[in-house]
Amino acid sequence: MYKTLIRTQIKRDIRALNRGDATFLLRRAAPDAELSFPGDNSWSRQFRAVSKGPGASVTHRGRAELDAFAQEFVARRLGLEVEDIVINGPPWRTRICVRAVDHAEDEHGREVYVNRVVAFIETRWGKVHRWEDYLDTERVRAWDDRITASATTAPAGEPVRGRL
Repeated sequence: MYKTLIRTQIKRDIRALNRGDATFLLRRAAPDAELSFPGDNSWSRQFRAVSKGPGASVTHRGRAELDAFAQEFVARRLGLEVEDIVINGPPWRTRICVRAVDHAEDEHGREVYVNRVVAFIETRWGKVHRWEDYLDTERVRAWDDRITASATTAPAGEPVRGRL
């Protein structure tokens, strides 16, 4: 029953995120929550320099940084299609693994980015404490480069943020 409830919440939260609503993240994040986003790209450098090494490098700390991450996700018009959700552990130490495809379309509905992602999330009593993303960081970097190139060729006065 507990795993079914968590799975239902995750699916509902991702549907909301796909509609542009990331408020669930703040509701579910512990005040000291940590996100580790891999590679050297705009997501991993959003708040601090990239740290190399064998362990997970914490790239976002606390609700404000997680909210900024989520808002950028929404601004870039990313969407997630969940393939599988695996849940293990009791409510005081739950581990969640979500395998999905993330993708983005431009304003004409053309796919401009697609990647496979696995999110490993650790919760305590329903609050996210640790979250690690695993994905092809070269695709993320290539998308960053396309966005940057697009921004440098945008006509004067046209908004650039979130432009694909």
